[in-house]
Amino acid sequence: MRRRGAAVAAAVGCVMMIMLLAVLNQPLDRRMSVMIPRSSVGASAVIDSIRSNAGKRHAWVTSTLVSVGLKITSRKVLPGWYHLARDASALDIATMIVFGRREPLVKVTIPEGFTIERIARRLTVRAGIDSAAFRLWCQSDSVLRRFDVHAPSMEGFLMPDTYFMIRGDDARYVAELMAAQAQRVWSSLSGVDSLADWNTRLRLATLASIVQLEAAVDDEMPTIAGVYTNRLRIGMLLQADPTVQYLTGRDRITASELRDASNRYNTYVYKGLPPGPIGNPGRRALEAACRPEIHEWIFFVARGDTSRRHRFARTLEEHNANVRLYRTARRESSLN
Repeated sequence: MRRRGAAVAAAVGCVMMIMLLAVLNQPLDRRMSVMIPRSSVGASAVIDSIRSNAGKRHAWVTSTLVSVGLKITSRKVLPGWYHLARDASALDIATMIVFGRREPLVKVTIPEGFTIERIARRLTVRAGIDSAAFRLWCQSDSVLRRFDVHAPSMEGFLMPDTYFMIRGDDARYVAELMAAQAQRVWSSLSGVDSLADWNTRLRLATLASIVQLEAAVDDEMPTIAGVYTNRLRIGMLLQADPTVQYLTGRDRITASELRDASNRYNTYVYKGLPPGPIGNPGRRALEAACRPEIHEWIFFVARGDTSRRHRFARTLEEHNANVRLYRTARRESSLN
């Protein structure tokens, strides 16, 4: 009787083993891309991601294998896209997920001086990020409170840099990366506490955002910051073109736009700094705003050549002479 029971148990075990192997090796019979989101990177995410395409049985077996594999290897599921071949089995899928064989992260560079709007557009184009969700995050009251930003948005307090993200990543996650990086840069600025008085931070960020867009070469940033600091000190209009362009969104400025008093950012009309940053400055522009060069210059104009540098002047007479040199250089370059 015992021998018969043992034989039956062995037979049942063999049948179950054969069935298990059949399930483990059953192909998907279709190509499939599985997205494991950042918000859910456990084995349960595997079930949610493949159930609709591969069926409940395949999802359950795969998630079980993933759970076992993660425990054995002490790994965590990496979020991202996993592209599965048509003949991939549950075992193949589990192995891929456990060992993080996912689609490479997308490299996105955010140039210095970009506004929130331009950052949002680039994220959408380069990485499929939801631009509307990104903008909403930047304007959220809870976000502004958390980062101690007393302004309508996070403009000026996101750090331009190169970031790596998942295609179609969570916009909030990406925005958090940029804001956190900005906080790290602020905390490293010489002589400036990241928790400094808000008016000081806002002034520095606003000045830095103007310097960022006016300077074409990094080593002129402290000099240009010094020009604007001198103008602020003597109560002279800043007359910075990028401040007018911030609301118009156009590269060319018309005479009427220079006189437009409805544009509160127009530094051709209003003295002092504009109400807030006109973009997101990088580290060097922030450093220049914190430590502007000490000199007597109050004017500057582009050289008009390939150096991308400027000529600086103390008086309007000197400045007008530099403007003539600029125009001559532009004429000569147009003839070549």
